[in-house]
Order: sequence, then C-alpha cells, then structure tokens
Amino acid sequence: MNNKIIKFLILPISLTLGACTSLPTVSDIVPQIRLPGVDSHAMPTGKGIQQANNYLQEGRRREAASAYFAASKNYRSPERERLILQAAELSAFIKDSELTYRYLAPINYATLNEENKMRYRYSQAQLALNDRNYRETLRILPQRVNGLPVGLAEKILKSRMIAAQSSADKLAIVQELVLQENTLAEPYQIKANNNRIWNHVLLMSKEELDKGRKIIGHTTIKGWLELGYLVNTLKSTKKITPVFRMKLANWQRHHPSHPGNEKAIQLLNYQPAAKTRPYLGTVKPSKS
Repeated sequence: MNNKIIKFLILPISLTLGACTSLPTVSDIVPQIRLPGVDSHAMPTGKGIQQANNYLQEGRRREAASAYFAASKNYRSPERERLILQAAELSAFIKDSELTYRYLAPINYATLNEENKMRYRYSQAQLALNDRNYRETLRILPQRVNGLPVGLAEKILKSRMIAAQSSADKLAIVQELVLQENTLAEPYQIKANNNRIWNHVLLMSKEELDKGRKIIGHTTIKGWLELGYLVNTLKSTKKITPVFRMKLANWQRHHPSHPGNEKAIQLLNYQPAAKTRPYLGTVKPSKS
C-alpha cells in the first residue's frame, strides 16, 4: 500500500497499542481486574470468614483461601459453594493450579446457581490463562455479562481481554474491543477504542479479513472487517480509484450507523498532496 495512504489512514493513531501516549492505554478502555476479595457479592458473614477477610487485607492470599475453604464447611448451599469458589479464585490468582483443583473437586457444577456457575467458570478460565491457553480461556468465559454482579463481570471482561491480547490473534482482539465498547461511558474512550479496533484491522492480512468477515455474524465486527478488506485492496492498486470510491460508498449505504464511517468519510475525501519541488532561484553563484 502506498506509504502516503498508510500514513493518512492511521494518523494520528500509531499502529501499535500504547505507542501513542496522547491517548488512553488499553487499561483505560477496558475494566480493570479487581483483586480477589474486592468482589464480595453474595458472601456470607461469620467469624471464620472475617479471619479470611483479614488475611486477604494483609495480602496473605494463600492463608485467606485456606480460611475460606475451611469456613465453607459451616454453611449450606449456595453459601458453601460461594466460599469454596472464593478459595479457588484466590489459589488460581497465586497460580497454584494443584490447590485450585483440590478446592474445586467437591463442587457439583450442575447443582450451582447461575452466579456460582459463572464463578466456577471464572476459576477454570484462570487456570487456562495461567497455562497460557488463551483460546480455552476465551471459550470458557462468556462474551456477555449482563445480569452478573459488577465485580464478577469486570473480572470476566478483563480476563477475556488479557487472553485475546496475549494470543496475538488480531481477530480475537478486534472482537473483544468491539464487544466491550458498551462498558465505556466517555466519548474520548469510545473514540480511542474505535481507533484501536481500526489499527488492528489494518494489521490483518487480506486472507484473515476475508475469513473473518465470512464467519463473524456480529454486525459491527463484520462491518469493520469488510471495511478493512476494502482498504486492503489498495495494496494492489496503490491509489484510491473511482471503483474503490464506489465500493466504499456502497459500504456506507449498508452500514449507515457504523462507527467506522468516520474512517470511510476520510477515505472518500482523501486527496493526495500535489508533488512540489524546491525553488532553486535564478541568480547563479559568482565564481571566486
């Protein structure tokens, strides 16, 4: 693709995340993962639990996990499972997989309520994340977190983003950035998020874009991929032709409210800078 066109397409956003310090980092765009213990939704109370909470406040997560698990024996469902899952989450957080499996062993997933089922899946996903099995992490965790406690929802979304970014799968990153955009409130965050989506789309090969737009059903994600596919064709033409403008206008007609319209408008209005040459003057230097 022509270097001038590339520069125009990505200005003022760098093609790599975090390279432009004038914009928020990814941590500003997606919810921050909370330390285990901050999410205390549906947590029962009692002397043993207070001791576990104290351990947690002191940063003694292994001791806190053990205390939560021990306290669970004094409660019935669903509080019992909630405490066990708190212990499992802590042990997964300190990357002790063996201990996490031991805590999860007595739990019957089928009998859990919906919130505890999601907490079970979250602990399982943390195990996969610790093993750097990013695809499995994304498979286990839900894309939608509507109706879940805020703390749990934030942790799930953050873990999905970590898995997507760590996988280096550009399509997975695009999906997460699009799907998590509804968690953003400020216009500057949404704009920065859309710029990052576009940057990753521009990094995708024509083959990746073509495959993605054929298998993705989500309208917004598919629209980004189709726009990226059109721009990718500039690699062969190396200029914005009338045919390209017609295809781009057609994309706009099919995606009138798509956030990528700003990029499409910029492309339609793009005019290459006229070539100039420096003025050399008419006075010849005198010979000494």
